[in-house]
Amino acid sequence: MGEVQNFKCPCCDARLTFDGKSGEMSCEYCGAHFTMEQIKALEEAQKEKEQNGASQMNWDANDQELLGSEENGFKGYGCPTCGAELVADEKTAATECPYCGNPAIIPQSFKGIYKPDLVIPFAIDKQKAVGSLKEFTKGKKLLPKSFTENNRIEEITGLYVPFWLYSAHAKGSVDFEGVKEKSWEDQNFRYVQKDYYDITRSGEMDFTRIPVDASTRMDDALMDSIEPYDMTKAVSYDAAYFSGYLADRYDVKEKEAQPRANERITNTFRNTMRNAVGDYTEVKQKTENIQLSSAKAEYAMLPVWMMTTKYEGNSYTFGINGQSGRMVGSLPVDKGLYRKYLCIAALISMAVMQVLVYFMSGHSFSVQGELIALAVSVLIGFLYAGSLKSAMNNVAVKTAAANYVRDNSLRMGRNQDLFKYSKKERTAKSGQTGQGMSPGGNSRPTGMTSGAAQGIAPGGHGGPGHGPGNGAGPGGRR
Repeated sequence: MGEVQNFKCPCCDARLTFDGKSGEMSCEYCGAHFTMEQIKALEEAQKEKEQNGASQMNWDANDQELLGSEENGFKGYGCPTCGAELVADEKTAATECPYCGNPAIIPQSFKGIYKPDLVIPFAIDKQKAVGSLKEFTKGKKLLPKSFTENNRIEEITGLYVPFWLYSAHAKGSVDFEGVKEKSWEDQNFRYVQKDYYDITRSGEMDFTRIPVDASTRMDDALMDSIEPYDMTKAVSYDAAYFSGYLADRYDVKEKEAQPRANERITNTFRNTMRNAVGDYTEVKQKTENIQLSSAKAEYAMLPVWMMTTKYEGNSYTFGINGQSGRMVGSLPVDKGLYRKYLCIAALISMAVMQVLVYFMSGHSFSVQGELIALAVSVLIGFLYAGSLKSAMNNVAVKTAAANYVRDNSLRMGRNQDLFKYSKKERTAKSGQTGQGMSPGGNSRPTGMTSGAAQGIAPGGHGGPGHGPGNGAGPGGRR
């Protein structure tokens, strides 16, 4: 006995049944109608997506060589406060932990350090780093005066931070649902028609050395904000580059860092494909399928000038890109100064609003006008104080990797815009009655057609803009 096949409605996912009168498949729930050809076209598209399977993101990495102290002249330090394990050459005296600011890190037995595949040498010296940190605090109206007087800017430390660098060729597709909306009206009604499409955009691109920090003590947002690094300046490891600087041992294994690299690649791929979708009123992403090839991870040491200082019991860490000089960090906010500038902005705004209300209301004042002026002034005060507060922090996690897409590597593939169905809403104008309308003024969905966007007039068939052929007036086939 043959297997009975059930078809589901593309509009609402309810069961479709064959309507012998119309010769089409009909939805028992929403009333939509579809030809067998349309249903088969959607089924074939769905089967193709299922055959492609889920995204595959697998990486290869070299085995790491452990360097001993004998051949490299390294010695170990430990921080009793945060547990950091740092490495320095024998000529470098480490006195302060760059992670927590503890001024009493102590020598300890050297446990070895893994040889990095790549190193980006320091290009910014300590003098420039201190200057960048001082410049960062200038003009910050909410910065407590005691913070700049008592911090130890001169104690900034040069540190090689461990990173995993991810490179890969990404190829795949992203599926969206798009809506094209149009409206019109006649003497009695206003109409809104929404045409729904299945959209697919595919392509491929190359990612080169996306950095993911490999230290649990390092704040991910701080390291993300320090980017980008010019990876073309990376060189092979040489112990001479470590002279005069500290280096951290990585404690995040390559496999543990993969999810962050995968997230950044996925988001960048999604955004690129989304930017290739145009001419839709609404677009919603559904699924993606991304396959990686030539995917490899490299271990690298990247240069960072760091300082951690404490203020009123809280720690504040600042980082400077040791290659570019980019400064990032979070400064404390003086609550008294915040309220002061909020009030000043509100009072100035209130004075201006009073003048405007006076002239706009015919040289008189009213309770309503005063209340509006007060509300607007307070809002302006909060906006101004909020802008000053946001300037105190330039640290943010990065979830994309657009800076690491190789130039001219993007190649777009097959695009598909498959028309599914239309929904039309009719609303009676004031004083009119919506005859034949369901509660809420919604008519049931119209029919469906399918095909590539290049071969379909906007909206498929029926209704304004659908092209000739069905003899339908405004709104299409009902």
